[in-house]
Amino acid sequence: MHVLLVENHDLDPNTSLLYSLEEGGYEVCLAHTPSSAAQKILSVWPNLIVLNPAHSLNVIDFKEALDKTELGVPCIVVGVETQNQAIPDNSLILIDSGQVQDLDQRIQEAAVNQKDRFLRLPTLIIDFQKQTILRGQDQFSLTPKEFKLLKILVDHTNQILKRKTIMKEVWETDYMGDTRTLDVHIRWLREKIEDNPSKPKYLITVRGVGYRFSTDCS
Repeated sequence: MHVLLVENHDLDPNTSLLYSLEEGGYEVCLAHTPSSAAQKILSVWPNLIVLNPAHSLNVIDFKEALDKTELGVPCIVVGVETQNQAIPDNSLILIDSGQVQDLDQRIQEAAVNQKDRFLRLPTLIIDFQKQTILRGQDQFSLTPKEFKLLKILVDHTNQILKRKTIMKEVWETDYMGDTRTLDVHIRWLREKIEDNPSKPKYLITVRGVGYRFSTDCS
């Protein structure tokens, strides 16, 4: 699970949460200001954010920057001093600095609905909750049919799905007289998920049979 940790750049190593999070097996990226945190959120789509104010980071500024990203991931704020700040709503989870030993448990509780939200691939992140794709720095929204098509392919990763199976599941038809609609949607998906749609790495055509979503991008 990917965690964005926001804390002061000059924080004492004994106060920093970086080591404990990495020891807990999390993929951690680090930011030091509200603006850099917002940029990281948009570039890595973390499952959860941990804010370690340590007296000088303003929680309100951070909350405003977080809201602008519209990603909607949980955020845990560590530290007694945050309790006295005017938190705008209940979207932040506050824990006392004396409860840091319970941070892993709180992360698991906060991110229970986030664990399967993202599929992370070398050049691609799929957000199944918002039905969007992040490729590099570019974000793409999926139409309902595009998402349904991508979802069935991802659910059968590295397996060949026959055209008939896809048509039945996505378009709810057994009619195979014209599958151009499927081909068009495959092309649209490739334009969003592939760096080079004419040489796809993820969405592979199996000629005469159907399609396969591949995670073997070597």
